[in-house]
Amino acid sequence: MLFSSLLLSALAAQGTTGTASPALSQTAIQPDAIVAADGSLQEGKIVILEDGKIRSVTDQAPSGVPLTKVSGVLAAGMIDAATGRGADLFLTEQSQTLTPDLRAADGLNLDSEAWEAMLSRGITSVHIVPDPTNPLAGQGVLVSCGSGTGVPQVLRASTVQVASLIQTAVNDDRVGPSSLSGAMELLRKAFAEGGAAELPLWCFVENAEGLRAVSSLAGERPFHAVLWGELGGYAGAAAGQLAILPTLGEGELPRRAATWRAMHKAGVRFAFSTRGGNAEWNSLRTSAMAFSRFSGDAQAAWQAVTTNPAEALGMKPSMGAIAAGQRADLVLWSGHPLDATARVEAVMIAGESVYHAPPVPKKP
Repeated sequence: MLFSSLLLSALAAQGTTGTASPALSQTAIQPDAIVAADGSLQEGKIVILEDGKIRSVTDQAPSGVPLTKVSGVLAAGMIDAATGRGADLFLTEQSQTLTPDLRAADGLNLDSEAWEAMLSRGITSVHIVPDPTNPLAGQGVLVSCGSGTGVPQVLRASTVQVASLIQTAVNDDRVGPSSLSGAMELLRKAFAEGGAAELPLWCFVENAEGLRAVSSLAGERPFHAVLWGELGGYAGAAAGQLAILPTLGEGELPRRAATWRAMHKAGVRFAFSTRGGNAEWNSLRTSAMAFSRFSGDAQAAWQAVTTNPAEALGMKPSMGAIAAGQRADLVLWSGHPLDATARVEAVMIAGESVYHAPPVPKKP
């Protein structure tokens, strides 16, 4: 096992006492290439790990640091910007209009088979958010899909305050008013009275009118929009923003191509999410591949599943790229992850080996 050999090398370097010197507490991986933050392949790089983080990326391992060479392309793990995967319950409260204190963290199922399914597709972290069925829906949770103990780990129990201007929510007599203006009035009152946690605001919207309304509501509060509905209808309303977009659904490829190109040209930065998007396990990656093809911008496509979700969650300094100071959430691929022929070989989370792909059967 490729990453297991790395860990065994590190343990051997510590000696029989199990206590490593400062230098020997570091380990190094030298893959065939790494995927840089701009989506390009860089050959000859050595990634130095220490205490579950990336200490440095160099051209030569420091003296005394055990080095493991691996065959394949090393990349940062992908991050699902917004999802319901990994939750055991419906993340909603339909007897109240405003539910600011509902926590997605309380609906986690850490024994779900979804976690290994995500790891096997190169996804190392997911942001689980409440269902957008209430104008004020609750708080998200950021979860690492694995850990050294074999159990997913909550990285941040309360990430953002989720609001919703999705039409089915604001028109539902059980949980909302009968109009967009009515929903906005409820949200203004809730924020003014301190009834919503002082967290960054994420709002599900489905048209340019809703996006403009919530932008004015947010004011100085950190804000990101989750764009649903017909994306072409947003026109220039999302220009220059970092927006969360659903992954590509079946049969949407031709229709989305022109829309994504226009949004990219307007300076919209994408962060892909499976909430409201394609339910297929590999949809995060296939959406990034399609975006790369349509936009001609591999950097923007790779960032849409790595650094952009991390930035939207306030986690960019600590995850989403192979860079010094980042969590060692790493995926070894057989090729570039935006190449359709590439497959996941192994996954490391916070410096611990958590997944290995089964061997490929040899052809007779």
